[in-house]
Amino acid sequence: MKGDWKKWLLTGLMLTAPAVPAATVWEPRLRIAAEERYDDDLRLGAGATGGQFMSKLSPRVGLEGKDERLTLDGFYAADVLMRHGSGRVTLDHRSGMALQYLLSRRLRVDGYARVFRVTDPTSLPRDGLARSTEPTFFTQARLGLTARASERVDVRAGYALEVVRILEDGQHTGSAHTPTLEMLYRSSRRLTLGLEYRYQGFLYERVLSQAHALTGSLRYRLTRPTTLIVRAGPVRYLAPYGQEGGWVPRVNLELAREGELFDLGFAVGHDLVGASGFANALWADYATLTVARRFNQRFSAFGAASFFRNGRAPARAWSTFDNARRVSQGYAVGAGVEYAVNRQVAMQGAVDRIAQVGVAEAAGAAGDLSRNVFAVRLIVTAW
Repeated sequence: MKGDWKKWLLTGLMLTAPAVPAATVWEPRLRIAAEERYDDDLRLGAGATGGQFMSKLSPRVGLEGKDERLTLDGFYAADVLMRHGSGRVTLDHRSGMALQYLLSRRLRVDGYARVFRVTDPTSLPRDGLARSTEPTFFTQARLGLTARASERVDVRAGYALEVVRILEDGQHTGSAHTPTLEMLYRSSRRLTLGLEYRYQGFLYERVLSQAHALTGSLRYRLTRPTTLIVRAGPVRYLAPYGQEGGWVPRVNLELAREGELFDLGFAVGHDLVGASGFANALWADYATLTVARRFNQRFSAFGAASFFRNGRAPARAWSTFDNARRVSQGYAVGAGVEYAVNRQVAMQGAVDRIAQVGVAEAAGAAGDLSRNVFAVRLIVTAW
């Protein structure tokens, strides 16, 4: 019993001492993808008639950091494309970073940034397809700060940036700057209501156009893995001097399911977008569908389809399909299968069809920009 006081003292110190935060764990990542494809895009064929076989090598290095407050993921990837028919070799660059940091129990900051320099503009992660065949520089970034005002109310301030530059003589840099302020109210465990104000500043050829939008939103969890999101509201477009402004509707419907064996994503909407490289702002119709099915631990299948239309904003003809001179429209469909040999090695087979018709103001291209791609890939995740 004489030594018990020491045990009690040590126990009390452990209970009263502040917790020491865990050290940040940093983990490097390395993935290499080797691909053999047949591509009938004449632009990629460098003037050759018909398609040609190509080899693509894509090494990707990354760094992940994680602790009790921080989650960070950054990467850089290079895409080397070697065309067997023409002997032409191109090098593309992709990089990005995503982070989330808990400043306190009620305050969180999150964001991401992506930078691309590509010779194939259809590979960029943006709505619609490219309207040029020239190499393109593209940047996309977003930063947000979320504060929990009460048990049911969150307030979020955000800023988004998009910059595009078609790397061709005579082309200009286009950018879209989008600050937002949103309030979210959780009325139940399944239903969240929101109200957002959004400002858009579109800059092209040193000419600024602006837009103000007020949008209501509804987020409802249909089942544990399935969520429905609906957004709608008016957009007031203020055009540069000498151009026509007006009202544009903003409508967006999203359905997302993330399950153990089956994933589904669907989105359809109409909105005002910028950073196209051809004009200050465009209206855009869009619809996308993605599916993924895991049959077992090794074998899975995936597919995607998208359709878009856009034209000069606010354009009275936004709701019609008969003004081909001002409206650009196209679609993309693709499907593939994947077999995981083990945790480090996977094999894929994929086919893609991309078509863009009625191209308005296309630079460096004429007529239909359709293409078909058939590819097999070997993906090795070293660590």
